[in-house]
Amino acid sequence: MFTLNDNFPLRDQGASNAVGLGEMPRHRWYFVKEGFSPKMVEQAVATDGVRSGELLLDPFSGSGTVPLAGTLAGLRAQAFEVNPFLHFLSATKLSRCSPSAFQQASRKVLRASEGQLVSPLEGYSTFTEGNRWGRWLFPTKVIRSFEAGWSVAACSVRETRSLLQLALLGAAMDCCNATRDGKCLRYHKNWMGHEATASQFRFRLEARANEIVADLDAAPISGKASKVKLGDARRLVASVAREKFRLCVTSPPYLNSFDYSDVYRPELFLAGFVDSNDSLMKIRLRTVRSHVQASWEMPINDEFGVLYRDCIATIRESTDILWSGKLPAMVQAYFEDMEKILRGLRKRALDEASLWLVVSTSAYGGIEIPVDLILAEIGQRSGWFLREVGVLRHLRSSSQHVKHVDDAERKSVPLRESVVIWDATRRRPTGKAKRTE
Repeated sequence: MFTLNDNFPLRDQGASNAVGLGEMPRHRWYFVKEGFSPKMVEQAVATDGVRSGELLLDPFSGSGTVPLAGTLAGLRAQAFEVNPFLHFLSATKLSRCSPSAFQQASRKVLRASEGQLVSPLEGYSTFTEGNRWGRWLFPTKVIRSFEAGWSVAACSVRETRSLLQLALLGAAMDCCNATRDGKCLRYHKNWMGHEATASQFRFRLEARANEIVADLDAAPISGKASKVKLGDARRLVASVAREKFRLCVTSPPYLNSFDYSDVYRPELFLAGFVDSNDSLMKIRLRTVRSHVQASWEMPINDEFGVLYRDCIATIRESTDILWSGKLPAMVQAYFEDMEKILRGLRKRALDEASLWLVVSTSAYGGIEIPVDLILAEIGQRSGWFLREVGVLRHLRSSSQHVKHVDDAERKSVPLRESVVIWDATRRRPTGKAKRTE
C-alpha cells in the first residue's frame, strides 16, 4: 500500500493551478483556468538533473505550460493535444516571430477591425442575438469587428498569423457576455445592459497585441524547435518514436466529468476549428473518457489493482445515489485509458527517465476515488517504479459529489491534488511512497 508525502516541496505553493500565469511572458497570452504553474516543470528539471537540450514530453499539453516552460529553460519539448483550440494555443505560445514583424502586422488587423464583416456564426446557436433561447454570447458589432480582423489575419504570413488570431480570439472573449465558471459558461450579471461595443473590442485587441510584442522581445525562443502535435494522446503515445524522452511532466484530464471541448466551444467555432455540433462531438470522442457527455465505446479492462477494485465495487453498489448512471463505466474507462497511456510512455522512456503526473482525486455520491493512488498502482503494473506521491494542495468537494444523496447521509469528501512521480528504472526512493513487491 502507498502513503502520501504531505511534506512535498511544492505543497501549497500554487504549483498545480494557474495563479500567476497572467503576469508571465508568453504564458499570459491566453488564460486557461485549468492550467498549472511552470514551478512544476522547474522542480522536475532541477530535482532530476535534466540537462539543456534533452527531450521533455507532455501528452496533455492543454494551455501549453509544460512545452513553453521547458523550451524557455533550454529543453526540447514535444507535446500532444487533442483539442484543436488548445493545440493552437500551445503551439502559438512557442512562436518565434520578430517583435517588429508582428507589430506591423497587428496594425493592419487593428485597422481592419474598424470595419464590419458579417460572421458565419450570426444566428447560429447562441452566438448572436435573435435565437430562441433569448441569450447570446457576443454583440453583433463585436463579432463583425472580429470577423473583419480575422479575414486580414488569415491572409498574413505564417510567422505572424497564429499570433494575430490568438489576439483576436482573446479580445473576442474579453467582450463575451458570459465567462467560464467551472464546467460551463455563465452569463454576467445584468449582461444585456452592459454589452461590449466594437470600440471596446478594438481596445482589447490592441492591448493584447502590445503584450505579445513585449513578450516576443522579453522572452525570445531560440535553440532547437519544440513541437505540439494535434491528436489523441492515447494513439500518439503508443506510436513509434525515433527518440525517447528524458522527462515527462503532464496533467491529464481529471476524473471530474469536465468536458474541455464544451467549455472552449466559443473559441472552437470562432476560429473555424468546428462548424457544427457534429464536428464538435467528433473531438469529444477522441478525448480521454473522463466525462459522460459523449457516447463512449464501453471499457473492457477492469483490472487496475486493489484500490480500484474496492472503490469501483462501492460505486457500482451505489448507482441509485449517483447523478448519472453512466458514472461507473466512466470511472472504469478513465483508468483503462490512463493505463494505455502509462504503458505507452514507458516504452518511449529512456532508462534514466522520470514521469511527473499531476492529478486530482474525485468523488461521486460521497464515495472517494483516490485517483492518484490508483494511478500509482497502475503505473507500477505498466513497468514504472514509483518514487513518491506528493500532495500539492487540498480541495473542497463540489456539490456533484453528493448530488442525489439524502441530507442525513451527506458528508464532506476531502479531495486533493497530487503529483505522482515514477522512474523508468529502480532508484533509491526520495519520498514516503515507494514501490512494493
